[in-house]
Amino acid sequence: MGGYTVIDVETTGLVPEKHDRVVELAVTYVSHDGDIQDHWSTLVNPQRDVGPTSIHGVTATDVIGAPTFAELAPYVMRAIVGRILVAHNASFDLRFLAAELQRCGVSLAQLPLEGLCTMRWAPTFVRSPGRRLSDCCSACGIPLEHAHSASGDAMATALLLSHYLKTVDFAPPWEPTLTAARAYPWPEYRGHFPELRLQPRGCTTGRRQDEWLDNIVSRMPRSALPQVDDYLAVLEMAMLDGFLAEHEKDALVHTARVAGLTRGQVLDIHGSYLVNLAMVAWADGVVTASERAELDRAAALLGLHRLDVDAALAEAEATLADQALDGALLQMCGLSLKGGDRVVFTGEMSRPRSQWEAAAREVGLVPGTVTKATTLVVAADPNSGSGKAAKARNYGIPIITEDLFAQLLDTMSS
Repeated sequence: MGGYTVIDVETTGLVPEKHDRVVELAVTYVSHDGDIQDHWSTLVNPQRDVGPTSIHGVTATDVIGAPTFAELAPYVMRAIVGRILVAHNASFDLRFLAAELQRCGVSLAQLPLEGLCTMRWAPTFVRSPGRRLSDCCSACGIPLEHAHSASGDAMATALLLSHYLKTVDFAPPWEPTLTAARAYPWPEYRGHFPELRLQPRGCTTGRRQDEWLDNIVSRMPRSALPQVDDYLAVLEMAMLDGFLAEHEKDALVHTARVAGLTRGQVLDIHGSYLVNLAMVAWADGVVTASERAELDRAAALLGLHRLDVDAALAEAEATLADQALDGALLQMCGLSLKGGDRVVFTGEMSRPRSQWEAAAREVGLVPGTVTKATTLVVAADPNSGSGKAAKARNYGIPIITEDLFAQLLDTMSS
């Protein structure tokens, strides 16, 4: 055998048989002498909702552009065939590994997969009552950095395995596992090896927030007719929750191109929209630090600057001297709800979904599934890849955040 391959996965849930998927995968290679040889990790687009972000820390936005497991499958096979699989709580990780491989068309003759479980061997090597990876690592003096990330957990498991091997002078007592691993009938992969694309955790945070804007302004003609209504309508709907989801950015790019807008026109539209946001902030006569931060964030998304926010606030203050803008944001966006409207919830909410549904029913809304008659979808993350969110995009149904939905509920209750 060529050594050990330690794997760790972060997942959308606990049961692959119920369509839970891998959202992050890490692979660490360890020699028979316990040396760490190589390591790679990547986020994985599960092609559905990402599940408990509060646990694994992966959002729907993070996995946009990440490879699917099908893209990674040839390299996963290369990493495990002829080697001994290792994981902490191996039954969990290997069940997900098998389910993902089978979903990609890899025929596995024997299940469950055979592998070495560092958790099961912990009582032999670790003086700790706990068997969690963090407990074992703490007892052995092994650093566990970035717990609940696949990369951090896989590296810690590899170091734990190395500790086990050194403790028994590289004569491990798990010979039956080695024998089973050697005998496992892995299918031979004869397919194409696509380019290996890795998207490690955190790499999306380095993107400029307004990078999408380049797709508009870099391809616009220098002059065109001032056809801005369509673009403004899409912009208002896209920005109504203060968040530009990826599908909304794509819609803006498409709308700008179809309308033939110039660079200057797009930025003028964005400037006018920023003034409207500033008017909402000034509506109660004071702009708080948090409201200013939100305006700065919106400006960055729109390709504008802090000085533009200063100017927008000054213009808004002057305009509002004798106006009342109670509920102006919702009116500006043209979004409202009435009794009988159908609303849909998707993703892991900050409040239990049952509470949101109960609050919706109290004001006469009808929670349900996505149909063409649905008024809006409320998502934990508007970039959600869930089936509900995907269907809503196909139907052109707005996808909004929980915060905006709470504002809409307040409007209906008042």
